[in-house]
Amino acid sequence: MNINKKKTKNIPKPTHFGKNLKFLRRMKGLSQTALAAEIGLSRNNIASYESGIVEPNSKNFLSTCIYFGIDPKDMLEIILSEHPVEVTSADDRPDTIIGQQLNDQMEQFVIQTNEMTKVLEGYQVFFAMKSDSDTYATNRELYSTLEDLLELLNSLVRSNWNLIQSVYPDHDKT
Repeated sequence: MNINKKKTKNIPKPTHFGKNLKFLRRMKGLSQTALAAEIGLSRNNIASYESGIVEPNSKNFLSTCIYFGIDPKDMLEIILSEHPVEVTSADDRPDTIIGQQLNDQMEQFVIQTNEMTKVLEGYQVFFAMKSDSDTYATNRELYSTLEDLLELLNSLVRSNWNLIQSVYPDHDKT
């Protein structure tokens, strides 16, 4: 007797690897190209991982986790940008009430800076699309002001990430 078993595919559960990779890269102040060079991948690999188009193979996944000093389970299951204090080592966490309040405020600062970075990237794409259109020529003064504001926001975001980097320095476990 031959029983035909229907083959089913196990659809993997979505992970947060791409979001976390992008967040950790920003916290280190690295471009996709610089991170790729650090861990021996191509910029295209990093871009594909961050966008969620591709999940890394196990070797690349573990190399990335080791580079950032992040537990592989956390890299997949936790959205690190929502819990930035967990990204730092436990030794850096203050035990006092005032220290905890500062830590909580810093966590909110990291979350807001990450959100500002997303907004900046969106406006940069929007501006690039508009600068190619006919309306750019007719509204040159307006777009010049927008360009100045984007540069100011870009400077603010870079300064915020530099501050975050100084408060939460690298903790490479490699």
